[in-house]
Amino acid sequence: MVLPHPLDIVAILLGIFLLLRKSEVRAEDPALHPGVSSADFDTWRRRALSAYSWGTRACFVKVLFDFAFLAYLRRVALELWLARTIGITADVLWIAALVTCWVQAHRARRFADPVGIQPARRAPPPEAPPPAPRGG
Repeated sequence: MVLPHPLDIVAILLGIFLLLRKSEVRAEDPALHPGVSSADFDTWRRRALSAYSWGTRACFVKVLFDFAFLAYLRRVALELWLARTIGITADVLWIAALVTCWVQAHRARRFADPVGIQPARRAPPPEAPPPAPRGG
């Protein structure tokens, strides 16, 4: 049985979170920002989507690479130092991609603030009134 690398669990959860953020950006309605020009809104959306795409792809590739590399190591005997070097390099590249994602997302937020884009936070649905007491 092939067990995942411990960071793969983190990568999966982070990938899901970034995918949700990307979905929120994609669903943002320009009509909710009447004072923002269409060009500014499109620029913000493009920057934010690019940032979250970096992160989701990095997480997806990391998980795939870890499973493929583990399967490769089961068939081919690499020296321990080489296997560790490749594994650590993959983790460092993943972290670098996440830092790139964070920097790009931060820049998109910094661009959004002065032009007046405040991504909508979806309000929770209103609570239903309490049920009427039954006579009895």
